[in-house]
Amino acid sequence: MEPAEPVPVAASSAVPVENMLPTDFKVYVQGDTVINHAEEGFEEKTLPTVNVFTGSAGCYVACYSRDAEKGVYGVGGGIFVNGQVRVEGAYKGRTCLPAGYETADISAEQSFKELCGKHVASCGAKCWAGGDTGGWFGAP
Repeated sequence: MEPAEPVPVAASSAVPVENMLPTDFKVYVQGDTVINHAEEGFEEKTLPTVNVFTGSAGCYVACYSRDAEKGVYGVGGGIFVNGQVRVEGAYKGRTCLPAGYETADISAEQSFKELCGKHVASCGAKCWAGGDTGGWFGAP
């Protein structure tokens, strides 16, 4: 991911990110590479983005599946991103740490599977969540 705009992010502690992405967030895809600005050879796609949490301390969880047809872009290993949902939480480095789940593996949490299923239409019951979305904001 390429940064939407640089935002200072401390790698050693969780930092609130106030930025909210648009619901029609444009990404540019070439193979398993995704960036957020137009480049020659990259295909423009819309990444469904749902701002469930609109407070100042929020971050995005990505909703992943193994469905190449419904995924917006691939991240490798047959895994695709179907959309992303903003939740209460903060970034530590480039990882979203949802409030109350700072030390949890959210990919295994049923509540995040349900969150993806409820808010990302292409997910249904087959997505899981992950927090690697800080790259949109310039996190290393």
